[in-house]
Amino acid sequence: MKEFTQDQNFNGHRVVTAFHDADSKSIVIFCHGYRGTSVGPNRFFVTVARQLAKQGISSLRFDQYGSGNSEGDFFDSSFLDWMETTKAISENYLKQGYKVALFGQSMGGAAVIAVGSELPNLSAIIAWSPDPNVDKFIAPENGIIEESGQIVQARFWQEAHDAKVADKLSLIKTPMYIVQCTADEYVDEQNRNAISKNAQQNHKVENFEGYSHSKWTYEQSKEIIDRSINFLVQYLKN
Repeated sequence: MKEFTQDQNFNGHRVVTAFHDADSKSIVIFCHGYRGTSVGPNRFFVTVARQLAKQGISSLRFDQYGSGNSEGDFFDSSFLDWMETTKAISENYLKQGYKVALFGQSMGGAAVIAVGSELPNLSAIIAWSPDPNVDKFIAPENGIIEESGQIVQARFWQEAHDAKVADKLSLIKTPMYIVQCTADEYVDEQNRNAISKNAQQNHKVENFEGYSHSKWTYEQSKEIIDRSINFLVQYLKN
């Protein structure tokens, strides 16, 4: 298994990617969360990618425009742009004959659901703690939102709200594994219920009692990672 990073152009952006090459025609594309990077929360994406490689499944992790090592300013982040970039990367590998799965966390989880509704040829989708933003969004007067030292235009969250992510589940026939956490400090019960309500028969939704949004203990993360990998192997190796 080889790991290497490189700059690639997708959706008009210079995007920094990390490729885990298992010499296979199956690939998992990771989509990080808001204010996140391609390593995922607590480096979970790297752990998953390396374990997938041992199973003979390649993967690609990438930083969205304005995040991590990719070009751009976080201030200019756009949820619609996140969707388009994720879709462009997915289509690139689908055209090369790969079995493609999407794997997103938090707002990356919301993005892969939205993209999954537009790409019927995906083999599997995983969404950890996706936030469908069903509650009404009220933008601040100055149009800027600040969190943990970073600022972004309010349009990011307006676009996420307008995307109606929960409704998109009804359009997805691809097998999905969705992780929800009952002590999620960002995705409240209303939003979790919207996911559960709209999930289809081929969408497996698991609620983890007392788990936070992403600050999982080692044992908690191991359980979710193992279940996620088993799900992906089921659809990417058969």
